[in-house]
Amino acid sequence: MKHAAVIYKNSALENYSAKQIRRHREMNPFLSAQMVKAHDEHNSSLENLNRILEGLNLKADFFERDRLRQNLDNYRLVISLGGDGTFIHASHFIKDTLLLGINSAPEHSVGHYCRFALQNKKNVASFTLGLEKIFTTKKWPWKVSSLLRMRVEVQGNEVAYPILNDILFCEKEAGATTRYTLRFKGRDHYQKSSGIWISTPTGSTAAYSSAGGTAFRQKEIRFIVRELYSDASRLKLRSGRIKKNDRLEIVNTMMHGVLYLDGAHQKIQLNLGEHIRIDAHPNFLRAVY
Repeated sequence: MKHAAVIYKNSALENYSAKQIRRHREMNPFLSAQMVKAHDEHNSSLENLNRILEGLNLKADFFERDRLRQNLDNYRLVISLGGDGTFIHASHFIKDTLLLGINSAPEHSVGHYCRFALQNKKNVASFTLGLEKIFTTKKWPWKVSSLLRMRVEVQGNEVAYPILNDILFCEKEAGATTRYTLRFKGRDHYQKSSGIWISTPTGSTAAYSSAGGTAFRQKEIRFIVRELYSDASRLKLRSGRIKKNDRLEIVNTMMHGVLYLDGAHQKIQLNLGEHIRIDAHPNFLRAVY
């Protein structure tokens, strides 16, 4: 088994062309300066991590986040370097391997899943010591959590990876009405709304909470309907808990439905009449969280 895989992201600055950067500086000088600071902070973290691994004589393979295609279970440890997006993306390629996250630019990046930072000597020394213990002793230096993930099926076929954070079901056009049948605990609910957020416990502090839900820690999945259309229907299901052995089923009654999986980058286009099933994934994510 290989030592470690490092999944890192390119900074926002690296994703812009020279022309776009000049335009950004002209139109948004303050935000442009912040972007440069985030870029420098991110690169410093990447360099520090590389030095730590080399100093411990640990062989690591580096993968840029958006080019990652392979399963990572042949590594003893996976390290994500970026923010929550990088951590979540790395989790899609893991079944059993331990994952830990480093927030590469804490002043500029959201790092709910990222326990570590490498911005000063104290942080670097502490992380180095912990990493050394992982590979030289049987005593783990950090608590390992089992994070609940979601399984999604469309027309009986499971999507390619487990979902760690949240799912959004909605119409492809953001301003259009979302139409569907919600099947939950033996009842059908014919609804029109702005869509449905479905969340794990760790994902519940994000969009689920912003949509009116309350963050939770229980090992269950919860959903909340966004802006349910008020009609003559007496029974209005606005939210629910998907506990062990429960499932949520959605029948898409739109021409252009879509599922957004763990953010905006991964999505599944849905045809009229297609059935979606969501429940707890049997494989929890092992993570230092």
